[in-house]
Amino acid sequence: MPKNRQFPITLLFTLFLVNTLYAAPLKTLSLDFTRELTENGKTEHIAGILHYDVKAARVVVEVTQPLKQIMVVKDKTLEIYYPIEKQAFRFISKGRIPLPFVESIIQSTQAEYGLTAIGYSLEKHDIVDKVLYTYWTPPEKAKEKLGTVILGMRNDRLISAEVKNPKGYIIARSHYEDHSKIGINYIPMRVTSSAYGPKSEVIQSEHIFYSNPRVNVDSPNPLLNFTIPESVEVKEIKW
Repeated sequence: MPKNRQFPITLLFTLFLVNTLYAAPLKTLSLDFTRELTENGKTEHIAGILHYDVKAARVVVEVTQPLKQIMVVKDKTLEIYYPIEKQAFRFISKGRIPLPFVESIIQSTQAEYGLTAIGYSLEKHDIVDKVLYTYWTPPEKAKEKLGTVILGMRNDRLISAEVKNPKGYIIARSHYEDHSKIGINYIPMRVTSSAYGPKSEVIQSEHIFYSNPRVNVDSPNPLLNFTIPESVEVKEIKW
């Protein structure tokens, strides 16, 4: 893959958007986004549009800046296509693709933010300063790799998420702000997250700003059905 062109992938899978959107069944969703990622002393800015097909559970991320790029995520496969360079890559993962954009959208359409769907169970809950904290434990077979997830809710809004490793150390933390009410639910239009190293140092920080949500648009969205052109050779990578 061209240097500095791979869309950064974080292990933070808890960048959830709150249960989405209108009272009517959600079929499709598009959101504009800007993303600021700081890692190893360097900061990059990315902008584009995220598209989600609920029935197909398929996410297409259209990156418009700083370069043209289309990502397609479904199940355990991530495809990245550079339309100008005519280059394409296919990443096949052993587990779910941990792109924050993908998780934040897919989880928003599932009960308990999708945690029960991947085997997590509610261990306990408590209330501190009017914030409801729920503690989720991973399935028994995954406890060697996954730790506890703690979600914070206030006034029906998800305001925080924290991920620990199996030893109980925090490896990722997210905060959700500027909730916008759309229909009967709320969406955080600003998400700030940090990933932590073995010494609890911040190794990556991220700021995502969402805007201009479009729900169940009548006109067909060709990007929801995007496929890499057959004329382009796809480099396949397993990870």
